[in-house]
Amino acid sequence: MDSEMETSDQEDSPSKSNRYSDEENEIALTSKGFNYRGINEPYSNLMQLDESTMDVSLVVNNQKLNAHKTVLASNSDYFDRMFDSYFKERFQDKIEINITDVSFDILSILVQFFYTSEIYITENNVQDLLISSSIFLLDEVQNACVNYIKKIIDTENCIDMKDLANTLGLNDLYSLCMTYIINNFRLVANTKEFMETNFDEILVLLKNDDLFAKEEMVYDVVMNWIKHDPATRSKYSSELLWYVRLPLVLNTYQGIIKVHEFQGAKLNEISSFRMEHRRPFRKGILVLSHYPFESTPEWYDAAFDQWQTCMCENCLCKTFQYRLLPPRTLCTVVLLDKNILFAAGGSRYGSGMKLANMFDLKTNKWISLIDMNFERLKPYIIQLESYVYVIGGCTSEKQNASVIEYYDLNKKAWYVVYSEINHIETFKNDTYVARVKGLIYIIGKTEAGYYDPRNNKWKYIDPIPEFNKGSAVCTLNGNIYIIGGQCLENYYKTVWAYCTLTEEWVSLAELNFARSYSGAVAMNGNIYLFGGKMIDTSSSNIFEIYNPHDNKWVTSNAFMKKDRCHIDAIVIDKNSLLFRQVFEESTNTIIH
Repeated sequence: MDSEMETSDQEDSPSKSNRYSDEENEIALTSKGFNYRGINEPYSNLMQLDESTMDVSLVVNNQKLNAHKTVLASNSDYFDRMFDSYFKERFQDKIEINITDVSFDILSILVQFFYTSEIYITENNVQDLLISSSIFLLDEVQNACVNYIKKIIDTENCIDMKDLANTLGLNDLYSLCMTYIINNFRLVANTKEFMETNFDEILVLLKNDDLFAKEEMVYDVVMNWIKHDPATRSKYSSELLWYVRLPLVLNTYQGIIKVHEFQGAKLNEISSFRMEHRRPFRKGILVLSHYPFESTPEWYDAAFDQWQTCMCENCLCKTFQYRLLPPRTLCTVVLLDKNILFAAGGSRYGSGMKLANMFDLKTNKWISLIDMNFERLKPYIIQLESYVYVIGGCTSEKQNASVIEYYDLNKKAWYVVYSEINHIETFKNDTYVARVKGLIYIIGKTEAGYYDPRNNKWKYIDPIPEFNKGSAVCTLNGNIYIIGGQCLENYYKTVWAYCTLTEEWVSLAELNFARSYSGAVAMNGNIYLFGGKMIDTSSSNIFEIYNPHDNKWVTSNAFMKKDRCHIDAIVIDKNSLLFRQVFEESTNTIIH
C-alpha cells in the first residue's frame, strides 16, 4: 500500500465538493409565509380584549384602532418618545393620534404583534411591513422582514427590493440584492424594472468580473438600455461600452466602431480591452466515470457550451487524463477544499470495498489512504471543514449502510459516528444524502431527516413522496433535488425537491428524458444533469439543464463525447491548480 498523501499546503482558490455544494442564500420553492415569534412575552388575552382600559386610538383614514399606551410605548421607540413628549393630549384619559403613511391593515398587524409577539410575514405584506417598521422604529420587525426577503428574493422582485433597501438605508439587504442581480443577470436584465436602472448602477454591474452573462448578452443589454431612452442615455455610450469585452463579441473591431459612431461612442485604445471571460465562465464541469468502460474524463466548458476531451493518442494530455480516472469501478470521487480529489469505496465481485484514496497533484497519481471501517459501493461523500464524511453504499449483509464514518484530514484516521441513525432500519439499503448549511440530510424510502455533526443530534423530516432507485442528487439555493430514478424496469422523469426553508417537498418540472444513475451538479445558478441509464440503453450522453427560475429542463445541443452512467460530476475553475496540473500541459489538444 502506498504511503498516505500529505494534505496540500499550496494556496489556491477554495473549491467545493460540488455534488453537495451549499449556496450562500436559501430560496424558498414556494411562496409560503413566515410566522415570526418576537423576543417579548405576549400580553394576556384579557388585556387585549379589555376595551375599558384602552387609552389611545390610532386613526388612519377615519378608521380607529384602540390600544394601550403602555403596550405601544414598551414595544415602539416611536410611541415611547411621543407619549413622553410635551403634547397637549398627553394628560387626557384617552387620546387620538392620526397616523399617516401607513395603511390601516398594516398598522393593525403591527399593533397585534405588540400584544401577541407574533407576526405573519408574506410576499404580499413584507414591503409595507418593512417601511412601517422603519417609521415606528421597530428594529425587531425590520430584521425579521429583511431575513424573509433574503429567502424569497427572485428575478421579479430583486430590483424593487434593491431600491427599497437603498431608500431605507439597509446596506446589507442592498448588497445582497446587488449580488443576486449579478448572479442572475441574464434573467434580471430582461425585466422592465431593469430598464429603469440608473447609469451609476448599470456601470457598477458592467465593471463586475462576477457578472453572470456571456459578453454577447452584456453588449445587447447595454444597447437596449441606451435605446430605452436615447435622448438622455446616448451620452453614456462610450463609458458603458468600454466595460463590455468587445473582443469576445466580434472577431473584428471595425464593425463595432461603425455601429456605434452614431451613438457618439469613441472606441479607441482597443488594446486596453480585456479579452478574458468573466469569472463564471472560467469554470466548467469535469465528468468522471467507469461505465460502461474506462473512459477518459470529459470537460464541459461553460464559456463555449461545449464538451471537450483529448482525441489524440500517446500525448501528455491523454496520459494525465488516464491517471485521473477513478481508482476503482463504482467508487465515488469528489473534490474537497484546496482542489483535493478524494475517492472512497468501489466494487469487487458485486460487493463493496473499504479502500480510500486522494489524488496527489505533485505526482498525478492516486495515493492510498488507510482503509475505511465498512465496505461501501458508490457511497456519498461530504466534507465539513477537516472531516470527510462517507455515508451509505454498504453491500454486505453483515454491514449496516446507515452507519456514518468520517476521515479526519489532520489526524489521517477514520472514525465511526455513533448516532440514532445507526438504528434506522430503512436507511440500511437505498438512501440519498446531501449537505445544506452544515447539516447532513439522509433520505430513505420511508424515513428522512438530518444529522447535525456539531451536536451529534438527529431530527426527522417528512419522507419523500415518491422514492426511486438511482436518482441523481443535487443541492441549490438551500434546496435538495432528487432527480429521475427507476423502479424495477421503469424509468422516471420525476423531480422532487425538499425546501429546507419551508420544510416541505415540492414536485417540479419533469425531465425531458427518463433516466437513472446519471450525474448532477449545480453551477452558476443552474442544475446540470448528464448521461445515465435509459429504457433503451445502459448509458447515454444526453445533457439537460434546469433553470430554477423558469422551472424548466432544457435539452442541451452539447452532447457528451461518450455514453456514461454512474457519473461523478465536479465543478472546477480553469485557473485552479487541479486544472493546470492535469490539463494545461496540452491546452491546444484539450480545446480542439
